[in-house]
Amino acid sequence: MASCVKGADLKKLNMSPKIKILSLALGLMIAVVGCDNADLNPSGKNVSVSTLDLAQLSGQLASGSSFAFKGSSTSSTYVPGGRTMEGRESGNHHDRHHGILDGVNLLAPTNELLAIVEAESAGDIRGMRIGKLAGAAVTHFDAAGDTVSFPIFNEAPHDGCSFSGFEAPGLDRLLNQIVRTEIDFGDGLTITRDTVSITRKGKIVIERTLTDSTKTEVVTFENYSVNDNKIEGTKTRVSKLNLLTGYGESNTVVTDGKITFSDGSVATWTSEKQRVTQIDIALADEDEFHRSGTITTTVNSAVTLEGGAVIYAHKTNVPLVRNMECARARRKGPVSGELETVYRDTTVVVTYGDGTCENRTVTITVNGVQVTPEVE
Repeated sequence: MASCVKGADLKKLNMSPKIKILSLALGLMIAVVGCDNADLNPSGKNVSVSTLDLAQLSGQLASGSSFAFKGSSTSSTYVPGGRTMEGRESGNHHDRHHGILDGVNLLAPTNELLAIVEAESAGDIRGMRIGKLAGAAVTHFDAAGDTVSFPIFNEAPHDGCSFSGFEAPGLDRLLNQIVRTEIDFGDGLTITRDTVSITRKGKIVIERTLTDSTKTEVVTFENYSVNDNKIEGTKTRVSKLNLLTGYGESNTVVTDGKITFSDGSVATWTSEKQRVTQIDIALADEDEFHRSGTITTTVNSAVTLEGGAVIYAHKTNVPLVRNMECARARRKGPVSGELETVYRDTTVVVTYGDGTCENRTVTITVNGVQVTPEVE
């Protein structure tokens, strides 16, 4: 099996000696990363993704929440070039792993993963933030055709969705007024950070309709590409919310999904996601983010080449559950559930805990070898 693993990447991780040994074993035994012929490194060399980074990326895309595994490239304990990142200002990642997307804490260290992140995030609050930070003209229109101001915070608890199921009622009510959102990169906008450049072209359009308690969003791509990876397809999300019971349900499906990579290879993109919220209405505040309730996510997404080879896939073997009360205990991300991720030749299974806020560890398993990092 060909490997793109770089031992230096594993050595940089600030882990206990036991975890370092296990991580190195993962790299040597099973090729922690699949190779990518068109990466984000201008030098043209292949780059590697640690198991922690891959697990964190897929976990964020699947759960819709932002979190970091201790020792990953976005961790506050990550040490690039021997320097500690403790105490650095939030969002200042310029000397960290070159694949970090500033402002969203996502990792996209290869061109193919970058395209997948953009496709999966399109139409979400996170996707709007990516566009805004990249310099796109992000415009929201109401039914009369007038523009609507919509705040996109640096961090929101519902990054991986749009309507939040009353998790963020103030933003939900504002979204109720918006019937169309355009994220327009025109003929091309390039952002450069250190030695990394990302160029986006085209437009992402989100059309919204509201009927009674049902909200429908249709996301389309108009000649949209990122680093010459063209993304096509239609993402449809139907959300419902019962304000009497606090139960909300959002179902998202991609049809005619397709990614044409910069090397000419063509892949089918399929994605299904269900997000269920159960909010304690008695404790609800009309405007603030709620800190009481659960969010349960089930996903099944895949990017598959025409010949059948899987580039990337993630699916929930056990639904991912987020307990909003755990935010007070600084426990971000899912507290239970199991997510299986495939990237090229690597399969990573993450078990997200026992459901309690106090348990901060997750179990990452690759070919029988386990590591148990903490969630920051």
